[in-house]
Amino acid sequence: MILTGTCYNRYDRQPLFKSAIGMLLLQMFLPLYDNAGKQFPEANFLDLRQELTTRFGGVTIYSRSPVKGLWKQDESSVTEDEMVIYEVLVDKLDTSYWTRLKLRLQHTFRQEEIMMRYYEVTRL
Repeated sequence: MILTGTCYNRYDRQPLFKSAIGMLLLQMFLPLYDNAGKQFPEANFLDLRQELTTRFGGVTIYSRSPVKGLWKQDESSVTEDEMVIYEVLVDKLDTSYWTRLKLRLQHTFRQEEIMMRYYEVTRL
């Protein structure tokens, strides 16, 4: 169920913003380098940007300061990844599409798993 509401300016009753409860913010964490430390081709990122923009009307990409991910491979070593985050705002979750995309990204970026998550958000 999607609930909507509008906030108005108290002087002229013009809408200030419209909110939509039930929007989903989907995030994808993509590594910049493979396990050997070689940078992935820019085309991998540009192709995904084009696909998401075409399908959803836009994408937000956090790429200026890559995020760092750390995890334990075993008891004695910690692995670090530098990643960019792609975000898309959607009305509903098409699990079939996102599952296929995740599998394709795991293959493209040669990863055992690509972290993808979503949150329900209220857009102002």
